[in-house]
Amino acid sequence: MKLTSFYVASSVCSPSRASLLTGRMPVRASTQHVVFSSPAVYTGKGLPPQEITIAELLKQKNYATGLIGKWHLGHEKAYLPTAQGFDYFYGLPYSNDMSIAPNMDIAEDIVLNEGYTLEQLHYDANQIATNGLKAYKKLKRKVPLMRGNQVIEYPANQSTLTERYTKEAVSFIKRNKQKPFFLYFAHTFPHLPIFTGEKFKGSSKGGPFYDAVQEIDWSVGEVMKALKEQGLDKNTLVIYTSDNGPNSKGSAKPLRGSKFTTYEGGLRVPGIIWAPTEIEPTVSDEIVSALDLFPTIANYAGIELPKDRIYDGVDISRFLSGEQKDSPRKEIFYYSANTSTVDGIRLGDWKFIYKGFNPNQQQKINGQELSEKLYNIKLDAPEKENLINKYPEKVKALKERMESFDIALKQDVESKYGK
Repeated sequence: MKLTSFYVASSVCSPSRASLLTGRMPVRASTQHVVFSSPAVYTGKGLPPQEITIAELLKQKNYATGLIGKWHLGHEKAYLPTAQGFDYFYGLPYSNDMSIAPNMDIAEDIVLNEGYTLEQLHYDANQIATNGLKAYKKLKRKVPLMRGNQVIEYPANQSTLTERYTKEAVSFIKRNKQKPFFLYFAHTFPHLPIFTGEKFKGSSKGGPFYDAVQEIDWSVGEVMKALKEQGLDKNTLVIYTSDNGPNSKGSAKPLRGSKFTTYEGGLRVPGIIWAPTEIEPTVSDEIVSALDLFPTIANYAGIELPKDRIYDGVDISRFLSGEQKDSPRKEIFYYSANTSTVDGIRLGDWKFIYKGFNPNQQQKINGQELSEKLYNIKLDAPEKENLINKYPEKVKALKERMESFDIALKQDVESKYGK
């Protein structure tokens, strides 16, 4: 049976979300225009409208498109999901550690929590506009919940977000069961601060982080159940993944590093891709990137990629179906967290990185940590043995390939968006 619908569940940060949705490196998609740090997001910039998202591509074939969960690619009307190809949006406009932004469209029937009035809501927004970081520190975690282009709840009751997201996802599937659809479910948690529903508090015996993970597992199960009950499981491609390793609350052991690093623990994540009529059950350690989802979904939908831009993703559909033994992706380029600074490359089994650590933590790093690094990832996934001095020719070749890619990428960006 031909795959006609797509369900992508992923918890991702702003740069990675841009890559997943466009098939292009964050720098190439000009997400230097997307402000990554939470206090500064209120400047009103976002994913450039000339970028093409998966949702916009699929509209060519009249797909129903929905986004549930976190956006964080621009909160003003020109940058919201409804301006980027999505028919439907229910969720948070940015990270859940933030507050109300200035000039947001407030629904007439808005639900106000924690004793808030409309006057207090507007006062918070004005404080953010006039006092910036100082106000942000005081008001963070008071985040708006949106439906479409309007704020429908403030501050959002975050303890019930995962449950409400899940109900919205199931409802979207039921409403659109008679036509092809693309549902992007971007879970808010386990981003900090962590909230869980009453049913899951203490359920993991491991603390709030793992309670939140268990609730997300339940959520995915509910959506899968809905697909099966509606008879859509045989023609829907399901993708479940994340964009980075754990923060301080989780663990990537035995891998080294965590979120914001370019070590394996910071960037290598589990990925589950499920389509019983197309993909045979298997476990693989081949290289696949979230960048690859755009061209792969385009191929399944029978849509050619636009010719006016460079794509960094590759179509992995033949690899998923088993027609091709190895993944067509052979290399990955690493950029330091939330920057346009290239930090490394993986080519086949070999990985070179300049730093690896979170650039914001540089003052705390010393000794060998500051040295360039070369690893054979096939033999040393935990990145314990630095082979930088043993294979100088390998280092030279990797650095040349990495620097060549970076130069070409930035020339492309400059030609499209300017410096």
